[in-house]
Amino acid sequence: MSAAARENAVLVLAMYTVRKPVKRWSLRTAYASATLAALVTALTAEPALAHLVIQPTLLEQGVVTDVSIELPQLRPGPAPGQLEVDGAGVDVISSDLQGTSGTDTLWKVRLKATAAPGVTPVVLKAVYADGKSVAVDQQFTVAPAPEQASFPWIGVVAGVLLAVAIAVFSLRLARRKA
Repeated sequence: MSAAARENAVLVLAMYTVRKPVKRWSLRTAYASATLAALVTALTAEPALAHLVIQPTLLEQGVVTDVSIELPQLRPGPAPGQLEVDGAGVDVISSDLQGTSGTDTLWKVRLKATAAPGVTPVVLKAVYADGKSVAVDQQFTVAPAPEQASFPWIGVVAGVLLAVAIAVFSLRLARRKA
């Protein structure tokens, strides 16, 4: 390497390794602005007033499923006294109030899906003591029914034949010793 090339490489290396001056006031202004913006956003944000939790949302066709529903406070006043589930292809077996969690009510609903596999819309209707109700649209996914396994005839016949063969062998062996 020539002396000029070495000198040029040293200058380039020095140029990238030397600390550059930074305007600290501009960074402090940016940090302060970002902090104030986050604080204003956090203070002006409103909490979510309602959340509906349904577990599970997958129903197996023809199988009775226990579904847990956490219903938020849908209107001011006391909690609903009854929860109705209406949907084509979804049969309601029972709907029981399990308790409350703050202003939310916890329900256990036993459902049996008779609809074709796919998404099935349902309406959850909270009925209050004064006779008024509030309806909420939801949907369940219906999975196909499990295929029924046929009776294992081949295994049963093979087992019986094996047992008979062992019994015959044991009897012949016992006769020889006697």
